[in-house]
Amino acid sequence: MPIYKTLLAAAVFLTAFQLFSSDIYQKNSTSQVNSGFDRFLHRLWVKHKIPVPNEASDSVLVRRMYVDLTGRVPLPEDAKHYVVCRQPEKQFLLAKQLLESEEFAMFAAMRLGDELRIKSEFPINLWPNAAFLYTRMLCYAVLNNLPYDQFAANILLASGSNFRNGYANFFRAVPQKNAENIANAVSTFFLGENLNSLSNEEKNLLLETFAVIKFKSTREWKEEIVFSTVPIANDPRNALVKKITADPRFAKTAVKRCWRWLFGNVEPDDAIVEHLAEQFKKNHFNLRKLLLEICTSPAYKAASVTSIDYSQAVKFAAVYPARRLDAEVLADSIAQITGKPYSYLSVIPEPFSYYNNRAAALPDGSVTDQFLLTFGRPSRDSGTPEERKSEITADQRMFLFNSADINSRLNDLLYRKLKTEKDKFTELFWLFYSRPPSPEEYKLFKELGKKYTPWKLLARIPWVLLNSKEFLCQH
Repeated sequence: MPIYKTLLAAAVFLTAFQLFSSDIYQKNSTSQVNSGFDRFLHRLWVKHKIPVPNEASDSVLVRRMYVDLTGRVPLPEDAKHYVVCRQPEKQFLLAKQLLESEEFAMFAAMRLGDELRIKSEFPINLWPNAAFLYTRMLCYAVLNNLPYDQFAANILLASGSNFRNGYANFFRAVPQKNAENIANAVSTFFLGENLNSLSNEEKNLLLETFAVIKFKSTREWKEEIVFSTVPIANDPRNALVKKITADPRFAKTAVKRCWRWLFGNVEPDDAIVEHLAEQFKKNHFNLRKLLLEICTSPAYKAASVTSIDYSQAVKFAAVYPARRLDAEVLADSIAQITGKPYSYLSVIPEPFSYYNNRAAALPDGSVTDQFLLTFGRPSRDSGTPEERKSEITADQRMFLFNSADINSRLNDLLYRKLKTEKDKFTELFWLFYSRPPSPEEYKLFKELGKKYTPWKLLARIPWVLLNSKEFLCQH
C-alpha cells in the first residue's frame, strides 16, 4: 500500500480513537461557578434537566481561546506554558490577556468588517484608501475598548471626508447610497432586524432621519464628503442615537454578535441573550467585559462532545459547537506553523498594493486569493453571517491534498533541528494540535516506522496532521 494511503488510514484510525479518549479532549470534571453568568447557566441547566458539561482539556481550551480571540492556533511554547501551569485562574488571565491584545483588536475588526461590508470593489465600492481607514478605526475602537453605545454614536453621527473619518464610510458601504439602503444597514447592524421587519413607525423614523444624508465628490480621486442637509443642532440623527442605544434590541444584537464570534453561527436560548444583554447594559456597554464573562463561563469551557441531544446542548450552551476553522484562521495558522507567511495582492488598479500581513489583518474584503476563496471567506456583499461558509467541501479536501505550495511548506518542517525522531514527532503535534501525542498515537507511529524509514515517515506526518479533523476544526 502506498505510504500516503497508509498514513491516511492511520489518520482515520486516530480520529476514531480520539473521540473516545477523554483525557485528550475533556476533563472528568465540570467548571467551577465563579460569576453571576455561571450561576445563571447552572440554574438554566437544572430547569431544562441538562447535565452540567465536562470541561475541555487544557490543550483544547488554550487552542480554542487563541483561535477565537486571535485568529490563529497558539505557538507551541504558549500552549505548553498554559498546559503545565497550575495557577487556578490561568484561563481567566489568558482570556483577559488575549482580549486586551492588538491581535484580538485586529481579528475583531475583521469580524466587524464582514458585517459592515468593508470592501473596495462592486457592489460596495469603498475604494482602497477608505477601506483601509475604516478597518483601522474599527481596530482602534476595539483596542481601546470604546463603549459600544459610543461606537454606535460615532458611526451614526459620522460626517466629513471618507478618507479622513473612517466611520463616514458606513453610509457609503451600501448597494445604493439612499435613505432606504442606509436605514436598512442601521436596522440590520444595530437592531438585528431588516428594515421591512420593523413597524411602520420605526421604519418611517429611520427613513426620515437618513434622508438628510447626502454625498459630494472632491478633487481627490474617489474621495467623498458625507454631510447632513440640516445644521448639527437640528440633525435628527442626534435623537435617533439615543433611541437606538436605549432599545433592548441594541444590546441583544451585540450579544448575539459576540456569541457568534465565540461559538460559531448558532442561536442560543433567548434567556441567555436576555441575561447577557441586561448585564451588558449595566456595565455601560463594555464589550471587553461581556466577552470576558462569556469566555470564562462553563459554556465556553465546555467540551465539544455531549451525551444529550446535540441541538438542545447547543441551544442551552451545554456543549462547545465544533466547526471548521475560518478561511483566514486556517491560512494564518498554516503560515505560522510552516514559518512562511502568505502575501496578498490588491486587484484594484489604483492604488496597486501588496499586503504582507496576516489574512485576518487584510483591511479590504476585495483583497483575496484562491485559498481564501476556496475556504469560504465572505464576499461582504450583503453583510450577513451566512456569507461566511464553514462546511468542509470536496474542493477544500482536494486543495489540501494536492496543493504544491502547501506540500512545499510542510516538507520544510522536516529540516527544523530536533534531537530525536520522538522529539520531532512530539513537536509536530504541538505545532498542529497544541498538545503532545498520546501514548497510543506514538505507538502507532513506531509500528509504521517498522515498514518505512523514520525520515520518510516523518516527512509525511505534517500532511496527515494538516488534513485531520482535529486540525481543520475548532473544537
